[in-house]
Amino acid sequence: MFFQIVRSVKLNLVKLFFCDLLFKVIAFILLTPFIGFTFHLFLAASGRSVLADADIAKFFLHPIGWLAFMLVGGASVCVFAIEQAIMLVVLLTARNGHALRPSRTVLFVLQHMSQLLRLTCRMVAWLGCLAFPFLAVGGTIFWLLLTDHDINFYLTAKPPKFWLAVGLIAAVLLGLAITWVRRIASWSLALPILLFEDRNPRESLLESCHRTRGKLKPIAFAFVCWGVGSGLMGMALSAIALGIGQSIVPHFTGSLWMLVLAVGSVAMLVTLANWTANFMSNATCAALVTELYFQFAAPEQFNFDRFPDPEQKIWQINMSSRALVLTLGLLGLAAALVGSSVFRGIQLEDRVEITAHRGGAGNGPENTLAAIRQSIEQGTDWIEIDVQESRDGVVMVAHDSDLKKVAGNPVKIWEASAAELRAIDIGSYFSTEFSDQRMPTLEEVLVACKGRAKVNIELKYYGHTQSLEQRVVELVEKHQMQSEIVIMSLDSQGLRRMKQLRPDWTAGLLTAVAVGDLTRASADFLAVNSKLATRKFIANSHNRSKPVYVWTINDGYAMSAMMSRGANNIITDFPLRARRVLDQRAGLSTPERLMVELAFYLGLKIPVGGEP
Repeated sequence: MFFQIVRSVKLNLVKLFFCDLLFKVIAFILLTPFIGFTFHLFLAASGRSVLADADIAKFFLHPIGWLAFMLVGGASVCVFAIEQAIMLVVLLTARNGHALRPSRTVLFVLQHMSQLLRLTCRMVAWLGCLAFPFLAVGGTIFWLLLTDHDINFYLTAKPPKFWLAVGLIAAVLLGLAITWVRRIASWSLALPILLFEDRNPRESLLESCHRTRGKLKPIAFAFVCWGVGSGLMGMALSAIALGIGQSIVPHFTGSLWMLVLAVGSVAMLVTLANWTANFMSNATCAALVTELYFQFAAPEQFNFDRFPDPEQKIWQINMSSRALVLTLGLLGLAAALVGSSVFRGIQLEDRVEITAHRGGAGNGPENTLAAIRQSIEQGTDWIEIDVQESRDGVVMVAHDSDLKKVAGNPVKIWEASAAELRAIDIGSYFSTEFSDQRMPTLEEVLVACKGRAKVNIELKYYGHTQSLEQRVVELVEKHQMQSEIVIMSLDSQGLRRMKQLRPDWTAGLLTAVAVGDLTRASADFLAVNSKLATRKFIANSHNRSKPVYVWTINDGYAMSAMMSRGANNIITDFPLRARRVLDQRAGLSTPERLMVELAFYLGLKIPVGGEP
């Protein structure tokens, strides 16, 4: 079967390429924006414009969220199904000596789009239902084994209980994967049955299950092999592209325009590698389904009279030397334009501030006065701390819900008084020289920072808040530090309460993952994970007058890249390292800054004046 798949793709490669290219253009112009618009309608119906972190889970547990999952998920899968259907038409018609022009092939499939959407929505709904019991069991395991203490303790200490939970949850997820693979294998013939045998979506799924009965193991094995092979091919192509980039770019640093051309060429090469991997993955998947259709379900109702006129030979390409030179020139121009677009995005002047994460967790025990004072001495602009309330209503500085990670003590913050919490050593876990460190109050931190560094106060919510926002307001105003603080939180409702109390205070949304346009969130600034902090995201945020804070950046190359992208604030455990990066960037030329950005983008380590 493997050789037949390769042969089938090879014989039809040109036609598959043009059909897939035509479809991708249509999908880019029409289908993908339609899916995004539909999802935003569901968000609007739920009273939201964007989902961040915990809100995502809450949304998809709501009936509107479940409906969005089924319809939008089905529509997203439908895009892949349409692409597969186009390739199936090419391969199946060619297998029987017929040929269609790309435009007619795509048109034929798009005429079945409503049926394809119904088919994929049914599949997504079924897969969701199949997943529910497995996810429930996994959630139960998590609840029973990993909720006695804060999750950060388990992630840091990794006690035996943690590995037991990981093993059990992995077994549950493996069971889910096997269940899904078997179900997908039983549906593997539904697409050609729908297209070529005049069956509706429900009948196509049932008929596919009937024809694959007793043959699921070899079919599932074939799909697993395809998935592994596609993954390996993608990694190989990416490695080749990155290797070429690493070998050629350092040789062009002497000339700005040659560097721009080299950068653009490497960016185009990486894009081409990714597109090639995607195209070959889709083509081989369609070829696999074609072989399964003929091998395990010889179609008796396949009717070629349903297709448009046969194709004429239009695929011969004759390229003269002049045309070849012109093509190469256009490719060079495209590379220069791509490189120039990257170049234009590089900040020539650094306008960034440095925030010591959890007081400077690389300098000392997190959220302690020792770490905070050392970070101030190292020149940090901001001190970031986490606050929550003790049992007696004192605003304490602590990140986790308990002290298991930093003190080996399972006491919950909201279950102990401030005096009881301050009696616990929270420094020795970092080093014995910090054995005198105790949990500070917000008031102590404000006093330590006043006039020396500004304070970023993250509000922590673990379901036991009394009057956290009000008490923070009272302490800040008591020490007249309104202009020296900002507030941020993962909890959008907590931010809303804070803005109701003090509308003129600066409050930002802290986000690790997001669905929708995060720049539309109701916040004065956005504190995001580095994966979200693309150049486009930062530019869009700035267009909406929202500064971007990026966390938690500890690598010098990553710091420099985020600065080049225009990040307003770098949140790091090592403020001194960030300060040194800023100092080194002051001595870098524009091409060298571009090199550092490219190194981070490609995952390379290209020495430019020493690593930041």
